Amino acid sequence: MWKLNTKLRLLLVVVLSLSNLLYPTATANTAPNPIEIISITESSSTSVEILFNSNLSKKSLSYYVINAAVELPVAAPQNSKTQNVVAIAPKSIKKVIKTKASGLITAEIKNLNPKAAYNFSISAKTKKGKMINSAAVEYSPLSNLMDAISNLPADWGNPTQTITPIAAPAFTLSSSSESKVVNTAISGYSISSSGGAIASYSISPAAPAGLTFNTSTGLLAGTPTVVAVETTYTITATNATGSAAKTFTLTVAPTAPAFTLSSSTETRTKNTAATGFTINSTGGVISRFTINATPPGMSFNTTTGALTGTPNTVAAATNYTITAINVTGTAAQTFTLTVTAIVYAVGNLGPAGGRIIYVSADGFSCGPTRGGDGIPTATCKYLEAAPSGWFSGVVGGLDPRRPWAQSAPINYQMATVGETPRNIGYGLSNTLRIINQGNNNPDTSAAALANSYTVTVDGVTYNDWALPSRDELNQMCRWQRGNTVSNDRCAGGILNSGTGASGFPSTADGVVTYWSSTEATTFVGGAVGQDFGSNDVGIDNNRWKSENDQGIIRPVRAFQ
Repeated sequence: MWKLNTKLRLLLVVVLSLSNLLYPTATANTAPNPIEIISITESSSTSVEILFNSNLSKKSLSYYVINAAVELPVAAPQNSKTQNVVAIAPKSIKKVIKTKASGLITAEIKNLNPKAAYNFSISAKTKKGKMINSAAVEYSPLSNLMDAISNLPADWGNPTQTITPIAAPAFTLSSSSESKVVNTAISGYSISSSGGAIASYSISPAAPAGLTFNTSTGLLAGTPTVVAVETTYTITATNATGSAAKTFTLTVAPTAPAFTLSSSTETRTKNTAATGFTINSTGGVISRFTINATPPGMSFNTTTGALTGTPNTVAAATNYTITAINVTGTAAQTFTLTVTAIVYAVGNLGPAGGRIIYVSADGFSCGPTRGGDGIPTATCKYLEAAPSGWFSGVVGGLDPRRPWAQSAPINYQMATVGETPRNIGYGLSNTLRIINQGNNNPDTSAAALANSYTVTVDGVTYNDWALPSRDELNQMCRWQRGNTVSNDRCAGGILNSGTGASGFPSTADGVVTYWSSTEATTFVGGAVGQDFGSNDVGIDNNRWKSENDQGIIRPVRAFQ
């Protein structure tokens, strides 16, 4: 805004005064005034000439009176003693014009104060004594006008422009943070300005994909199309005076997980690698996977959600819940796995690398320990004979020979415990009883040597080998002879030369008696052996337990 108030008022006063001086106007009446001042012309600094018009009849006039009434006091020179300015009041002037003329009349008024302003008026007295007055006209001497002009400021005609400074910006955001799922419109914020008028806004860093920033309103709006971690944006307001900034934090989360499995069920035989499944993600990016449990022998990948490996435990159909997780939510699918028992046939390769020599569909008692009634606590279905070369490490290598027991005193101590059973499934429990009575040296004990055999196949270690019981040894004989006749004693048949049947000595090798872990019932100090030779095949051949190099050893193991 221009600062012209004082200066402009002064100039207007001067102009109006000059106008009044040159062109005085009468006060409006409801009817024309018979006497009207036409002009007031300054003759000198103390005198003026007045021109007025009278419409009065000459016959009715007595005389005219010119009135000059002082409008304001005038400042006098300072008192020399008090140095104070003294205000004096000039006298009003009246001049009588004894003329009975009408029409335009001119009269001079002298002795005016050059610093005073006057109100001039004309009065006419009629012969009847009535006074008729003109309208008053203001007048200020020309010197006053010149003084006023001389006192104007130097720049009164070109005043200086004064601009009031704008306040610096200040504002607040209705919200300072927001988290939205990708492809969902943001709510954004509103801006409340509490400072100077804001010229423009800016944002740093740039608005994310799918959003727009308005530099006029400062608003961030739209629908984010890309997942982004928590990001802080600085909104800056600017005007000519300065700037102000606020921050707005935005997180764009992925949509909730969703996925499918290429397969929801699978049935596998124990110790057979599972196929598993593949995962097809149909939702938001998955951060990790979990599973409620992992099948024995298998592994679960929390990054890919894959279930892989070889189940090693028989199990009925079991539901496994695979859950996908991200910051927005979770999703789950179910995979059902059934692990069936391996079905072996005689002659098949066993899990420990030997050959299956006996199968029982109904199962038989087995296990490393005996219960209080002398019966092993576990149930098995299969007998596996160690492969040829189990001792020498050479495929087809002959089986070793050892004494059954170390010395007679220990033999007799064993005999006092009672008979070691002959039944299928008792080989391991018999073997452990023999070892626990002191026959624990593989160099002098058939039981200790058989039990010392350990083999690892496909990551599984098998260390439950045993000297077979009498009936287990008979089943080994039947398999070795290729005897398919179902009877109790190995008899007939021919020497089995099939895969895995090698390593058994022939009659040309001399005595071919194999040790069992069963004590002889009628031969104190003796143990039951069985002849694998062609002449006496299947015949029990009881021998002294401590007899050197008489019995041959081929371990067996029972399993489910």
